[in-house]
Order: sequence, then C-alpha cells, then structure tokens
Amino acid sequence: MGTTDPANRMKLKYENVIFDFDGTLSDTYPCFTNALLDLLKYYGINDTYENAYALLKVSVGHALKHYDLPEDLTAAGKRFHYFHELRAPSEQKPYPDAGEILRFIRVNGGRNYVYTHSGLIVTKLLGIWGLDGFIDGMLDSTVTLPRKPAPDGLNWLCGKYGLDKSVSVMVGDRDIDTDCARNAGIAGCLYDPEGFYSGTDSDYSIKKLTDLEKIIVL
Repeated sequence: MGTTDPANRMKLKYENVIFDFDGTLSDTYPCFTNALLDLLKYYGINDTYENAYALLKVSVGHALKHYDLPEDLTAAGKRFHYFHELRAPSEQKPYPDAGEILRFIRVNGGRNYVYTHSGLIVTKLLGIWGLDGFIDGMLDSTVTLPRKPAPDGLNWLCGKYGLDKSVSVMVGDRDIDTDCARNAGIAGCLYDPEGFYSGTDSDYSIKKLTDLEKIIVL
C-alpha cells in the first residue's frame, strides 16, 4: 500500500518520520476537552471549554492537577480516559492533511511511525480512519517507559525498528515532543497550527502537516 515506481520517487533527507498522535496526526483536543468537561461534571466542578482546552494543551496531567479533584490523579486519569474513549470513535478525527502526508512519505520510499502516550485507542482510531496501513511501527502506552521529553521512547523505537537517527525526524505539537527528539539525538519538528508554542526551540516548525514535504525532501 502506498508505493510507487522508485524511479519517480523524490530523494528524502529524512526517511523515517516519527509522529506524535494526539494533536499531531489526530485533532484530539476538542474531544479531550469534552471528556475533561464530562469528568468535571461527574465531580460537580464547572469550567469553561476554553480554559480546559488550554490546560490540556500542556498535558492531561497538568490539567488534572489544576483542579481540586476528590480522587487521586491515577484514579482521575483512568476516569478521564474512560470518558475520552467513549467519545473518541464518533467524535475524534484526523487532521485533514494527515492522510496526505502519510501517503506522500510512503510513496517516496519513507516510513511512518507513531510515538504516543495514549494506548490501544490509537490503533483503533487509525483503523477507523483507514490510515493504519500507512504506519510502519508504533510505541504506545502499552510499553512502559519514561515519558517525553525523556529520550527512552524514541531510543526504544529506533532500536526496535532499526532506524538511523541521522535520517529520522520527530514531529509533534508540543515542546515535550521536540525536546524528546533533541534528547534522543534526532531532528525535531513542531507542528503548531494554533501558535501555542511560538517560543519553542526546535529544528523546524510547521503550521500544516503537508509543510513537512519541504522539510523531508532534499
């Protein structure tokens, strides 16, 4: 799936593209925000959509710590993910150009990987969207490793799939993604369509996923 005549392929500077999932391939945060508001309602807490969204853009853990919740963070986190997974199959969508960039990379001889802190819901959603066939490997939360920005996950992914770090790039929507890339010794690209991380020091920065084409092609 997603191959073309090698003679017609573009030469790639980065042959391995490692994508974060939530907020990068997937327009997750509207669904995350609704799930967080479901959680707060369950606890009898009110907040605005806009404030919940901004807190989640830092991290789920950051958002949960912000509120005076009657359960510990582990229990609250499990309950949040329960509400999220109820909504995700019907509400959560890929970014409009996600399939286009995955296919572009594949037809030009590159490979696509996913590194996410989410769990099996990622595989389920990629299947629902018809994008699973463009993914060559994945690291999700079923493998227990230190979280981003620690380099352990990227090092594990590179080791498992035999990726050459010099021709690999990590693409993510938060500074922890690009910091993770730097800590692992590979290039990092910030995908920030809303300008949440305008001050982040990364090798590259894009507003659209298809802008990656200019970065990965020699």
